[in-house]
Amino acid sequence: MLNSLPLLRLLFPFVVGIVLAIYLPTTSFYPLFIFGILFISFLSLVSIRKINNKYSLRWFFGILIHLNLIVGGYALTCFNNEVKTVNLNTQLTNQYLIAEITEPIVVKENSVKIILAIQGIKTQQKWESAEGKAIVYLQKDSNSIHLQMNDVISFEPKLKNVSAPQNPHEFDYRRYLAYHLIHQQAYLSSSNWKLLKKSNTTSIFARAATLRKNLIKLLEDLGVKEERLSVASALILGYKDDIDAQLKSAYSSAGAMHVLAVSGLHVGVIFLIFNQLLLFLNKIKYGKYVKGILLILILWVYALLTGLSPSVMRAATMFSFIVGAKITGIHSNFFNTLAASALTLLLINPLLIMEVGFQLSYSAVIGIVVIQPWIYNLYYTKWWLLDKIWGLTAVSIAAQIATFPLGLYYFHQFPNYFLLSNLLIIPLAILILYWGLLVIALSPIPQVATYFGKALDYIILFLNESVMYIDQIPYSLSQNIKFTIFDNYLTYIAIISVILLIHLRKYSYFLVASCCVIVLLSLRLLDKNTSLNQRIFTVYNIPAHSAINFIDGTDNILISDLQLLETKEKLLFHVQNNWIQKGVETEKIVTLNELIQQHQISTQLTINNDKLFNKRNYFQFYDKRIALITKDFKLFETENPLKVDYLIVSQNATHQLQEVLKIIQPLEIIIDASNSHYVAEKLRKQALELELTCWSIPHDGAFVKDLALK
Repeated sequence: MLNSLPLLRLLFPFVVGIVLAIYLPTTSFYPLFIFGILFISFLSLVSIRKINNKYSLRWFFGILIHLNLIVGGYALTCFNNEVKTVNLNTQLTNQYLIAEITEPIVVKENSVKIILAIQGIKTQQKWESAEGKAIVYLQKDSNSIHLQMNDVISFEPKLKNVSAPQNPHEFDYRRYLAYHLIHQQAYLSSSNWKLLKKSNTTSIFARAATLRKNLIKLLEDLGVKEERLSVASALILGYKDDIDAQLKSAYSSAGAMHVLAVSGLHVGVIFLIFNQLLLFLNKIKYGKYVKGILLILILWVYALLTGLSPSVMRAATMFSFIVGAKITGIHSNFFNTLAASALTLLLINPLLIMEVGFQLSYSAVIGIVVIQPWIYNLYYTKWWLLDKIWGLTAVSIAAQIATFPLGLYYFHQFPNYFLLSNLLIIPLAILILYWGLLVIALSPIPQVATYFGKALDYIILFLNESVMYIDQIPYSLSQNIKFTIFDNYLTYIAIISVILLIHLRKYSYFLVASCCVIVLLSLRLLDKNTSLNQRIFTVYNIPAHSAINFIDGTDNILISDLQLLETKEKLLFHVQNNWIQKGVETEKIVTLNELIQQHQISTQLTINNDKLFNKRNYFQFYDKRIALITKDFKLFETENPLKVDYLIVSQNATHQLQEVLKIIQPLEIIIDASNSHYVAEKLRKQALELELTCWSIPHDGAFVKDLALK
């Protein structure tokens, strides 16, 4: 079967090389050297006719080709993934970096995010070349919000390397940025930067960004308002930065988040629209060539307009290959076409393989092509409307089967009503895309376009209300599901085995699928047993905040300051993944204010755990005794100092440690993240002078103590 899919066979070893380079990188030139030797060897052997004509040696050529592809993928990835950072001489003053904005700016609530390509360093009237990408947050003001792509700015060299995760199982933002070749970041106030040159470029990317901005303004002028405008911008033009967080969460819970990200669905609709509009070209000489070229141009103009996301590039590339095959009369296998699009994209940027959207997009397409026909054939109806509903249902089920392992692994949630949402939301999304393009096309006639624009506003309002309704249905979303990369692989092996079992009817595939399911269930039981027996004390690293966590089995008690608890998203960003991995239940929260109250009845009821005793600033968790001091802690005289295992210093408690040690005598001091860096450094030095074991959260990251380990 693979003999008829040559490009798919070439794609597999190339992807293996890319993955090896990502997880086992090297900065040496050996991969290129080995690739050169293998490639020259292959060309030499092919040129020798006696060897080339021997059919018995075909296996040797196959191995050589695969090795070339593996090493080639490895070398290309290492070359693309080369870490480029700006190294500054900290001894020199009056240094300035010159950089160009390479992507559309993102205006946030209190800042403006820009992506910069560093061009040079100015030091004491001397220019030096520099390279690298950086993510910079500018103070939001009238100057920063009007920046555009290709503008050139100068700024003080405050770049810092993106730090590694500071909490257990926290999202690795450094790795995420590294896949986009960004390794440094900075925050600049209004006085730390200035605009050197306004963009006057004719860059196609800048023009596309400007056009998209103008089209969004056009939709607003024609009657699409507020959150409906943000949804229209996402659905039609791929701009989703303005979507309200609550609305985005509702779409996610309803299993409809994919419609807000322009993807293969949207590109497919654009293809169908213009394929129909250009049908008349088939009737003229060479018309099919003109039509094909126009279709490819339209697809890529739309892809460029929507920001060239991986899913859009995949779809545009795939449809381009399909159109090319039709023009040339070549009837290529669909999987060959899909492999060709993936190979093309990965040759341009091999790191695309780590994009969640890229993985989901290819998985969904493969699932729809392979699984949907089998599901659709399970039921037949002669009623047209019922048949269309069943066809859409089959597509939804097929796509969900193909993508749910990735969804569980990356997002730890599953939309239980995905069928209901897709049956309603996908047709509405397609209608909005059609209608939105019609509104834009009619914009030269404002009297007519205004009515269509208001109708579009009502359609989007109905879509949003539908999503919110589905989100509010009980049990609409299963969340906080622990799912590891190994679980992901096992699930996909089981799915592939079931598909092969259905098509080939071989008992061996049933055995493979059964073994995968048994291993998965065994891992779940083992994991549950581990969760029930865990005892973990953690002090998280959340800058400017205190967050102390006691995990006893599946019981989860969090003690934190009120300011952090009021910003739940910030809290969950740092701790939720750890809670998912530990398999704990909903957190029980106690604020630091409650701890210092005279009466502790309410606190005890909140904690409700007989293994954790709390009295004001004192805790005992199993056999570990913990004291907490804050800026409000009052020094007092005592002849019997309190002996504890850990002393947590919080909220810039600037007391001299010598004085505190007269009252509390710890085996180890923990300086939490609510202290400023200055205070934390001061306390750490005092602890070292007193020869005390010290863990500084701002410097060392989260403190984690597993009490189950003896």
